[in-house]
Amino acid sequence: AVVSTQSTGHILKSPTEFQDTLLKLSSEVKNRARVSTLYIGKGDAEQRIVDNLAASARQHGSDVSVIIDRYRGTRDGGFVLRELRRLGMVHLYQAPYWRRVWYRKPGFVGELLGVHHMKYYLFDDNVIISGANMSDIYFDQRQDRYFLIKSKQLADYICYFHHLHESCTRTWDLDNFQKSIWSTEALRVAATTSSYFSCNTPIENHPELRYMGPSDGDTFIFPLFQLPHFSVHQIDDALALLLSTANSNQRFTLSSGYFNPSKRLTSALKNTKSHVDLIIPSVEANGFYKGAHLKGYVPDLYNLLAIRTAKRCPNVSIHEYSRDEWSFHGKGLWSNDCTILGSSNFNRRSTLRDTEFALGIVTENENLKDALGAERDYLMSFTKILQSRFRPISVLGFPVMRNFL
Repeated sequence: AVVSTQSTGHILKSPTEFQDTLLKLSSEVKNRARVSTLYIGKGDAEQRIVDNLAASARQHGSDVSVIIDRYRGTRDGGFVLRELRRLGMVHLYQAPYWRRVWYRKPGFVGELLGVHHMKYYLFDDNVIISGANMSDIYFDQRQDRYFLIKSKQLADYICYFHHLHESCTRTWDLDNFQKSIWSTEALRVAATTSSYFSCNTPIENHPELRYMGPSDGDTFIFPLFQLPHFSVHQIDDALALLLSTANSNQRFTLSSGYFNPSKRLTSALKNTKSHVDLIIPSVEANGFYKGAHLKGYVPDLYNLLAIRTAKRCPNVSIHEYSRDEWSFHGKGLWSNDCTILGSSNFNRRSTLRDTEFALGIVTENENLKDALGAERDYLMSFTKILQSRFRPISVLGFPVMRNFL
């Protein structure tokens, strides 16, 4: 699918701007809202956003739908979501290949094996694409990427595939905490979504969403999906294509909050003719830094993976995001006139376990090009050259844990 639009895209720079934009747009909803995120936090800002959506549904009859992960999304009990749950507007998505025992006993194991990881926030015709969850820790000192665009065509498209995903979920009501047991019918519907996403059926079925040509706009948007359970790997495909067809005069910047490249990506990085700057968090800027028990060793494993990648891929320069009291969660790709941004960390989880969504954006708009370049330079300004920091004991868990990072 390709959506051509007059460039109305805007890059949000900071977590605070992301929060303020969510609060503003959610308070102005008149017709529809779609939220997809791993989980929703329990802070004051999240409560205000949810209350805004519930009020819009009651006062204006707005069509509101929220999809969160079955395991991570219900960890805190859903108190913040109680008003939307009362209206039947909260849906739980779970990887379809688990046996029923996993649905009845949510917990860390379920999260480890696969989660719903798509992040988008749609309010009428305004869409925010990000890698950030709707939670207070992402509103303060955790750097991510955030792209705001006003486009009815893109909003219609997202509503279409949101409906497809919703058909594979179970509604989380107020009475039953464990309603998310997949039925045979739900599994059948889920299995058919691959054909919709991979062949872009929505564009074929809706003439108003067809490619409209350069005369209608200067920015082209490619929705990209990752549904490993249904063998859809459009984000991986796009990244591999860009790297494999690049020449020695091109330069890419890649970023990931949790960099654990698949064999396919490692091969693409090793063989690309272009130079690649890779931004990853330092050990201290990793989201698992100072985590309890075994989680505390996760940043060491990511550091070890980065060291190995640097040795195997001579065209890759690895930079660590290091900023006092900040963590780094940004992910995406930058080139001269294009970017990929969304939920994928370009790692093994994204390839094998988690659902992901991203936009591939190609633009001829000079203002947007400059903004993308400024975004990349801003993130690079907080980086330093990769250093070996992993504790030797962490190597013991590497063979097992690598497939879950």
